[in-house]
This record gives sequence, C-alpha cells and structure tokens, in this order.
Amino acid sequence: MPIRFRPRSNAVHAGCRAARMQRGSCRGLPGPVVVFAVLACLLLAVEPALAVCERTGVQLQILGSGGPGASAGRASAGYLVWIDGVGRILVDAGGGIKQRFHASGADLGDVALLALSHLHPDHAAAVPALLWPRGATLRVAGPSGSGLFPSLDDWLTGLFGPQGVFRVLAGRLDLDPVTVDVTGGAVEVWRDGDVRVTGIGVPHGGVPAVGYRMDAGDASVAFSSDQNGSDPAFIEFVRNVDVLVVHLGRAEDATGRSVELHASPSGWGALAAEAGVGRVVASHISTSSPRVLADSLGYLRESYGGPLTVGEDLLCVAVP
Repeated sequence: MPIRFRPRSNAVHAGCRAARMQRGSCRGLPGPVVVFAVLACLLLAVEPALAVCERTGVQLQILGSGGPGASAGRASAGYLVWIDGVGRILVDAGGGIKQRFHASGADLGDVALLALSHLHPDHAAAVPALLWPRGATLRVAGPSGSGLFPSLDDWLTGLFGPQGVFRVLAGRLDLDPVTVDVTGGAVEVWRDGDVRVTGIGVPHGGVPAVGYRMDAGDASVAFSSDQNGSDPAFIEFVRNVDVLVVHLGRAEDATGRSVELHASPSGWGALAAEAGVGRVVASHISTSSPRVLADSLGYLRESYGGPLTVGEDLLCVAVP
C-alpha cells in the first residue's frame, strides 16, 4: 500500500537549592573533591524514579536523554508513553532510539502516534530505521515548515515518497500526517477514548518546533521540545501538568545563538513554578560533565521546589 497522506490544516532535597553556593564554595579545591561535591549535590537534588515501567496506569519512559553533542553515551531525544502496559505514544526519535525502543520491550505495532517536535537530526534521525519493519497505520504529528525546514508532509515525502531517499518503504507504510501550524494555537493531534494529545508551536529560534501534552484521565505529561521559553502561551499549555519534560540544551551563562534556541536552566525552573508543574524531568542533557549538569540543576532549583528527576536512558517515571 502506498504512503497515505491526509494533511490537516490545524496546520530532593531543599538543601540543594543552594547548589549555586556550593558551586562557588568549590573554587580552589582539588579536582576530585569538586567532582565528589558536585555528584553529592546532584544526588540530593533529585528524587529517584522507577527503574522498570509498571503494567498499570500511565508511565513515561525516557528512551533517549541526550543532546546533539557529547552526552555521556546517552541516546538522542526520544520518549515513550505507556498506558496500562502498552507503549502507545512515541515523542521524538533521535539517533540511538531504535536500540532503546527495542530494549524497552515495547512493540512497534502498539504505537499509535509518533509526535515529532521538530526535524533536527537529534530528534528525528531514527524514524526510517524504526519504521523499516512497520506495516500498520501510524499517525505522525509534526511542525509546519519555514525557510530551510520542510513541512512535515514534505519531510515524509522526501524520505518515503515514490522518489524519496527511502522509497523502498513507499509500498509498506500507511502514514497519517497531522501538521501543527507553529504560528497558531494548541491543536489536537490524536485521541483515543480519554487519551488526548495536543500540540502547540514553541519558539526555537527560526526552527519550527512543537511542544506536546498528553492527558489520559487524571494523568498528564508534557514535553517542552527544544525552545527558549519566551512564549507565555506555553505556560498555560502546561498549566498543572503532572510531569513536564524540559530540555537542558544550554548552560546558564551561554551566549550567542544558543540563547535564541534554548531556555536557561533558571528559566525552566521559573516556568515550571509558574505553571504549577507536579514534577520536572530534566532531559536532552547536552554535556558529559557531571559538574556542568549539577550546576544547571542548581540554577533550575532556585525557582522550582517540586520533585525533580534527572533523565537517564530507559528510565521510567510514573504519571502522576
């Protein structure tokens, strides 16, 4: 069966709040002492998450917790939402996600929605590898296009269309794209009973990008995508969400283009606090340095006092 396109116009500790002080007090200490202090602070600053996904309720599994550069062996961005023991919603599919997906025990045939936040390789490069054995219908959500960035429809056609680079898949896939107009408001991209996924455009420099929110009964989880955190509409979009996944794409003192693309750690903390988020999951960790990571967590903690989990590949978090 050829690719079927149906475009839509819709188109833990309180003490570690002083992590910044800890950073300053470490100056002048021997390197090993600094690393030990940073790691100790990091362990105090976060609460443990589940190591194995439960078979009931809603679970968020982090398939890839890394960023585009060196990330201490983490796979690139990817998240799987389990509902009553079935992996139903896949958000992003960066490099390394295929291996993590299969290691999770999920079945690709159970995934009903692939929600792509944007079309950077560290969020979408594994899509062809994941879909290679797939035969069932799959809803795919993603952003509208702009400038150098194709729309979701054009991107999928370029990969899997009759003249696409992976046209060997053109007769196997049955894709149902839903394009989110990143210049508009929040839109529904998928629904099944009381499970609903909505998307909204988020500011990521000039890159069209989408943040997502999943509501299933009383449980809710949202994904920030890469963004600079400057749009108040996103605060309302994630208001009172049980779990918010934020992307630590830059250091607090970053300058230049990174500031246009990514929110600062302190900015994420302030946003989560204002939105009344139940738990923050810090992911898209773009460093291999425990010291830099702990520093970022300290800045985030200055404004946000709720539960905080540091993402790790294949980690599961109960929602709520």
